[in-house]
Order: sequence, then structure tokens, then C-alpha cells
Amino acid sequence: MHSFLTPFLFFILLLTPILTLAQQQKPSIYIPPSKSGYTYLGCYNETTDLPDTAGLRALNGGKNVVKPGEMTVNMCLEFCSTGAGDSKGGNTAMFEYVGLEYSRECWCARSLSGLSEKFPDDACNLPCDGNATQICGGNLKLTVYKAGTMKSLASLSAAGLAAVMTMISILF
Repeated sequence: MHSFLTPFLFFILLLTPILTLAQQQKPSIYIPPSKSGYTYLGCYNETTDLPDTAGLRALNGGKNVVKPGEMTVNMCLEFCSTGAGDSKGGNTAMFEYVGLEYSRECWCARSLSGLSEKFPDDACNLPCDGNATQICGGNLKLTVYKAGTMKSLASLSAAGLAAVMTMISILF
């Protein structure tokens, strides 16, 4: 029995670093710092293949860039942080919505199509070409970020929290 355990233990010890490395490389949703001006919204479907959309994208009417081998979430957020119309008629405002698709595509728009539905986060499962630890959408799926900050219940004042609780009790 001892002769069987030695090669088996050696194999396990040899395999452990490989498994650990594989676990470390699993891509995850990137949560940008608040200074970026964007927050993670979720995983949404692309709308180009839906009936009656005339091929319009979920993030339509803005700008886009495709960077094979280079795309990261930060690159896309930076790309979309300017170029939208501003109050002075220029293009210095940030786009409201940012989406990454198919590991290398970055889409910016002022709105997200009402036909685009939210999916579970794991439906967006492709790593970014430029940073394999970050999720950059999926096949006809967009990892979407929205301009602004999301309010959490922890940041609400007592009055604000009471108002939210009242609304919840009315709805349910």
C-alpha cells in the first residue's frame, strides 16, 4: 500500500499548483473605483438578432471600438468617458451606458434598449482579451456599466431608509 501512496501523493502535489493557478485565472466582474464615474449594472443581451429590431444594438447611437488582444474594462470605460454631447454643444460628456461584448468590443451609448433584458451575471462569461481576470461580456451578451453611483441602503439617511421601507410595504 505504501508504494501506491507515494506516486499518488507526488501526483497530487504536482497537480495542486496547476489547479490553484487555474482557479486564480478565472475571470470575474470588474467593479470600477467610484472615481471612474461608472458602476456595474449587470449582464444584458444584445438585441441585434431579436425580431422587429432592424438589427439595432442594445447600445445604439453612440460610439464603439474593437481592440482584439487588448481590450480591458478600464480601456472601455476610459473610451466612453468622453464623446457624448454636453450642455455647451460639445462632445465632452461621458456616455451614460458602457458595454463590453465578445472579449474585445466596447460600446458606448446614451441609453440601453428597452428590449435588452438583464441576465444572470454568469451569462457574461468571456474574459477580456487584454486582461483575462476581467469579464468582457459574452456571445451576444454585454457586461454593462452605468454612469453615476448606485445608492446602497447603507448610505441612506434614516428618513430615506424609512421612505424605501414604506414603498416596499406598499408594493408587497
